[in-house]
Amino acid sequence: MSLTHNSHKHPLIHVDTPTSSRITPLSFHDLMNKNEALCNGCLRPITNDMAFYKCTLNDQVCNFVLHDWCTRLPAELKGYRGHPKHTLLLLPKARHNVLGAFVCNTCDGFCNGFVYACEECSYYVDVICALLPKKIIHKSHPNHPLSRVEKRLGKDRCRMCLRDFVHDKEVSLSCKMCKFHLHPECALSLPQTITHKYDKHPMTLTYSPAENYGGDYFCEVCEEELNPYLCFYHCDKCEQSMHSTCAPLLPKSNTYIYDYGLSVTSVSGLVNIKFGSIHETQDHEHPLSLMQGTESDGNCTKCHDRLNGFFILKCLECKFAIHIHHYWW
Repeated sequence: MSLTHNSHKHPLIHVDTPTSSRITPLSFHDLMNKNEALCNGCLRPITNDMAFYKCTLNDQVCNFVLHDWCTRLPAELKGYRGHPKHTLLLLPKARHNVLGAFVCNTCDGFCNGFVYACEECSYYVDVICALLPKKIIHKSHPNHPLSRVEKRLGKDRCRMCLRDFVHDKEVSLSCKMCKFHLHPECALSLPQTITHKYDKHPMTLTYSPAENYGGDYFCEVCEEELNPYLCFYHCDKCEQSMHSTCAPLLPKSNTYIYDYGLSVTSVSGLVNIKFGSIHETQDHEHPLSLMQGTESDGNCTKCHDRLNGFFILKCLECKFAIHIHHYWW
């Protein structure tokens, strides 16, 4: 079954499941290249239980993919709580930037996915924040519902990643009675089970130390010690564990960028950015891919500084490559 969607210029074909349901350990560079498994709309992983649409062209030419439900997002939002005076329109990318990058006015995170926008007021909201439910039931706090909270009175901390909420308007899913808070991306983006190629059993997302486990926790991917009070993936039968952020196809947990040069050290801040995504610019005749620069990429075509260690736009057909910050804003 094929689909023509107004967010993309090529036809899309329906896929019932991804080509592979197994999650395998990848290097940092491989993880950036694996981002074609992120939906271009909501920028959340496409996992083995989800139907989706993908571009009919070769992945190297166009790696556009959409969750089935992201093809049916409402075209507009009227009376949105954060900007009730104007209707927000669904756009496939923010028009003020060639990469479609914007800062979400709800979570303050960077994003290059679909956006609900009031361009008159320069107000932008990513689709996850825009459609965040008022209440959810979550396995990390099963006895009480978690409600959407949009204003903070103190310095709260997410119980899944143990990071603080950094500004007073940052959205959370909270139980006020228990002073229990979750980041929306922590609560909603992580699959409950994954399969690691070195473990024959599924690994389950765990929210507290495993019972009767007397040893230290170490991540099977990065081999670093794991804080058992963070959420993590664990196999009870094999007593193996993995950081949620070490599991490929999963977004990194830190939502904030303080390094505006966009060097590699800031990758953890790019939870809502799809790398490997392809963009057309006026500076080059071929489409450019968003990726990490390496030593072999040489120097930036525009400013002639080194590309190694920075995020870049690179042509896969020739040697043209430039720093991303020439186009970020």
